[in-house]
Amino acid sequence: MAISLADTQRPEPVKPVSNRVRAWRRFARNRLAVVGLVIILGFLVLAVFAPLIAPYKPDAANFALAFHPPSAQHLMGTDDLGRDVLSRMIYGTRSSLISAVAIVAVGVGIGVPIGLVSGYYGGLLDDVIMRLVDSGLAFPGLVLAMAMAWVLGPSLFHAIIAIGVVTIPQFARVTRGQVLEVKSRQYVEASQCLGASPLRIMFRHILVNIATPIIVVATLTIGSALLSVASLSFLGLGPPPPAPNWGEMLQAGSEYLTNAPWISLFPGIGIFLAVLGFNMFGDGLRDVFDPNH
Repeated sequence: MAISLADTQRPEPVKPVSNRVRAWRRFARNRLAVVGLVIILGFLVLAVFAPLIAPYKPDAANFALAFHPPSAQHLMGTDDLGRDVLSRMIYGTRSSLISAVAIVAVGVGIGVPIGLVSGYYGGLLDDVIMRLVDSGLAFPGLVLAMAMAWVLGPSLFHAIIAIGVVTIPQFARVTRGQVLEVKSRQYVEASQCLGASPLRIMFRHILVNIATPIIVVATLTIGSALLSVASLSFLGLGPPPPAPNWGEMLQAGSEYLTNAPWISLFPGIGIFLAVLGFNMFGDGLRDVFDPNH
């Protein structure tokens, strides 16, 4: 019997695509999310390499160059004290990103355990915790943060604590909702039957499986945290001068909008781009992990 050439050529088996590759492809198709990631990476580079990138020291004053407009020597001009706006913008990036990440860390570190305990145990404990969380959500976040920062005193650390406390109810509410959804699944019931402690079940089995929505919320919260820090600094409740901070730069330049608009313009653009970048990136992560949201 003759054997044709087609019979001897077997198709090669198709390699399965990993979940990571599939997730990255879905993320890469979202152009706005990719743009947001590029913006975030750009600000991270500025924050990490600020001493190498900044052309001048951020607190180096030169009254002879006060209100100098943007030029080849000072790309973003100078402020009322003759300090280079570009250098202060670069160093302000470091301060803003660190404070925003620290704020989210406070919210996640306290809010997530509260939500885990509330959702897992339920009953009266859940009712009491959730009423306290609802009370926190009832207050306007920025107003509550302003009140706390005013009581604690103006400093970057106090601003982080004040805004971080405001974010706790949000993470507690999100975590509790996810726990209620997964705590009745078979792997949780199997762990309970095997005698695993509630602490192990909450952090080893439940938290691992609900980490994705928490990460997405945390990414989106970084953008709002940046805006809140800038708002407190604008009101004089952030780090005191001469520490470079976008909100403080925006406030200092607001007195000279007619004669030297660049002092406030560039910090405002920086805040806008940073918040926009984190929001677009967070939306992209949400599309990757929850395409049917």
